[in-house]
Amino acid sequence: MLQAVTRLVISVAMVTSLMAMASAQAQDKTILISFPKASYPFFQAVRAHAEDEARQLGIRLLVEDGKGDSIDQASDIENALATGGVDGILVAPNDVYALVPTMNYVQQRGIPVVTFDTHVYGATREVPHVGIDNVDGGRLLGNWVVRHFPAGAKVLHLTGLSGSSSGIERARGVREGLNTGGSQYRIVAEASANWSRTEGMMVTEGQLTFLPELPDAIVADNDDMAIGAVEALRQTGHSQQGVQVIGFDALPFALQAIRDGVMAATVDQKPGAQIRTALRMMNEHLRSQAPLRSIKIEPVLIEKSNLQDAEITPSQ
Repeated sequence: MLQAVTRLVISVAMVTSLMAMASAQAQDKTILISFPKASYPFFQAVRAHAEDEARQLGIRLLVEDGKGDSIDQASDIENALATGGVDGILVAPNDVYALVPTMNYVQQRGIPVVTFDTHVYGATREVPHVGIDNVDGGRLLGNWVVRHFPAGAKVLHLTGLSGSSSGIERARGVREGLNTGGSQYRIVAEASANWSRTEGMMVTEGQLTFLPELPDAIVADNDDMAIGAVEALRQTGHSQQGVQVIGFDALPFALQAIRDGVMAATVDQKPGAQIRTALRMMNEHLRSQAPLRSIKIEPVLIEKSNLQDAEITPSQ
């Protein structure tokens, strides 16, 4: 009996040891994810998806937050490489050009790198990118206005962070979408609110004060600014006057606002699809030298009629 118990204890210890070894082996790859500003709700959703996917893939994540500063973001990446142990990098650049020297340095070191959500332009070698077509997403917003205001519309346009490829491309798409309707679709005011709900509210309040008449629609290039615009309409007493507010991201609070009727639409840029695709591709590259390539993910317009089509984040 004692021998049997001893054998059982040894067996359990061996299994435990093997499981620990397997776990350590499973996490033998480390991928750095660099966010331009991790506090943005969109990147909070991205991080939730990334952590979930990393657990499934058995990889270790290092997460760095640029806090909205390109110099800090570049330093974080370079410092992480200096300490060693980083096998691959996924980065959403704060600025399309500011991270070029860092991307060149990373590639010179032979570290595989992929951008997601936002591009970097001008690196010595092209950096593969995983993300939606932001121009197409912006067009969806502009086309929504044309469809819902057949006689024409006055539009207040809230744009994103200056220097962000997402902001530049979405704004271009919104204008192109509105142009398909002709000259009766006019952007009567356009201003950056830097992806911020607070700034979205302040900028909208200011524009509502100076515009000679209410816009028919407020097109915000992300959901946070859209909610800021909704709050500005409420605070200025215009919330019941039919101004339609549309956004971009399809984050949980925006989907709830659409469900409640205070926002009309948003564009789902699928944070989960973006980061999971990038992580899987990087994991396959590190383990089997599968090629890194650019992958485009299609944006989807979300309204009350198709809320069920929106991507769900792990925290929802």
